[in-house]
Amino acid sequence: MAHRLLTVQEAARHLRLNPRSVYLLAQRGAIPATRVTGKWLFPEHLLEEWLETSARRGERSRPPAGRPIDVPGALFVAGSDDPALELLPDVLASGGALLFTATVGSTAGLRAVGEGRADLAWAHLVDPDSGEYNLPHVPRYLSGRPAALVNFFHRDLGLVVWTGNPRKLAGIADLGRRGLRFVNRQPGSGTRHFVDTALAAAGVAAGAVTGSRDEVSTHWAVGLRVLRGEADVGVATRAVAHALSLGFVPLTRERFDMVIPKDVFFRPAVQALLEAVRSDRFRRRLEGLGGYDTTQAGRLLAEVP
Repeated sequence: MAHRLLTVQEAARHLRLNPRSVYLLAQRGAIPATRVTGKWLFPEHLLEEWLETSARRGERSRPPAGRPIDVPGALFVAGSDDPALELLPDVLASGGALLFTATVGSTAGLRAVGEGRADLAWAHLVDPDSGEYNLPHVPRYLSGRPAALVNFFHRDLGLVVWTGNPRKLAGIADLGRRGLRFVNRQPGSGTRHFVDTALAAAGVAAGAVTGSRDEVSTHWAVGLRVLRGEADVGVATRAVAHALSLGFVPLTRERFDMVIPKDVFFRPAVQALLEAVRSDRFRRRLEGLGGYDTTQAGRLLAEVP
């Protein structure tokens, strides 16, 4: 099977970096790349393996401190997926911070931070008993590493369906209907955690949902499966449904946070990220995607001892 080779521009979009940063990393040999007739090319499958391996095991070029990427001034972030993450490279470009993101799910992201293999994590894990996001879960994964919980944004999560919602789906319990094809998120992701919890609360066995084992790792992948007619419904953000002109049935407005260990909180790159998240430019662009609330963006919500 032929593997796709990405140009510098395509690799920059894939890694959510600005092109100059990708070019610099390729020159240093810090990312998988090859030079053909004077042009840098990046095997897409190797970039994916490099990011996911770095987040899960930190086995590639692992420095003594445990971070998988040894690039001065770089931030390695592991955790949840959201279309808004694609806005960060442009907002951060002027600040000079290199941001690497591995979308491995909320729990894997928190675990990577706890083991010192990531600088911070994106997370949106809800506690079904209290309704609180992230705070009840963080101590379990950070192994006593003190951290700050900073809000990134709030977002609308719901059922992504065909335009006009021809199946007349109204809620999570409808996923148990016979003949309905569902596309699920991968285990360990915050969205999968939400779906599993909501199905249990609705009295629907996961095994009764056709497609419960048909898993993808991003919100865009959920939307594209529905758009191509390969699934009737999936759970993703309103922004994805809006961008793909699909229908959307809201289920919840959830909180999406940054979990930042205190020993990295005041690094210049982390402060540049927080400044970008609080900026009017980022807020305007995020709200333009649809389904986001930036009222608390960049605000310190809690500290985890």
